Amino acid sequence: MIDMATASVPLAGVGIYTVKEAARLVGAKGITVSRWLRGYRFPTRRSGQGQSPPLFCTELPEVEGKLAIGFLDLIELLFIKAFRTEGVSLPTIRLAARKAAKKWNNNHPFCLKRFATDGRTIFATVADGLDRDHVLELTRSQLGFKTILNPYLKNMDYSKLGVGRWWPLGKDRVVFLDPRIAFGKPVVAPHNVPTESIWDAVRANGSLSEVAKWFDMPASEVQAAVDFETSRVA
Repeated sequence: MIDMATASVPLAGVGIYTVKEAARLVGAKGITVSRWLRGYRFPTRRSGQGQSPPLFCTELPEVEGKLAIGFLDLIELLFIKAFRTEGVSLPTIRLAARKAAKKWNNNHPFCLKRFATDGRTIFATVADGLDRDHVLELTRSQLGFKTILNPYLKNMDYSKLGVGRWWPLGKDRVVFLDPRIAFGKPVVAPHNVPTESIWDAVRANGSLSEVAKWFDMPASEVQAAVDFETSRVA
């Protein structure tokens, strides 16, 4: 667990997640997320060992050797996971992120609203110097880029800094993550009760209606919290 009291940067409005929490939220393995965040070494025939750097700079520093990330880091990981699921290689993602970061002067370019509209151009530029098989439908089809990202983009609310709120179950449900609320942990609107607290209460009591009374909220909101937590079981 990260000790927030020892952090050297303000956490209000940033959000904070352990690598394990982040992996669970974006639907990836913990070791995979750690490699994306920290980089990793790998054997090579020429030099004996190669180095793959982190995919982006995180919002929070390591504290006593423990890595925690912020909300924008989490969203960046979500999009990286989406690209990897579609078969986009890490070198392609890294180069696209670097080009987009430089173009828009932002360390979290995948979080920007402009990336939703101009991201295909970024990947098309990357493809000029790489094997086009690495980028799959991103450059072969005008619809390819949107096909990958639309399921995610439609569940985002944007602010001037980038993604400001994520509705993981869709905006027609009540669960959202917002770095300004509960340190970015998943909560249920409009009461802003953490889904984990509701799920723990349901597991302890076994009754949705009884837990709804405890939290003074409709049973449908309790069910939404349960649906979210069970969909993210590690």
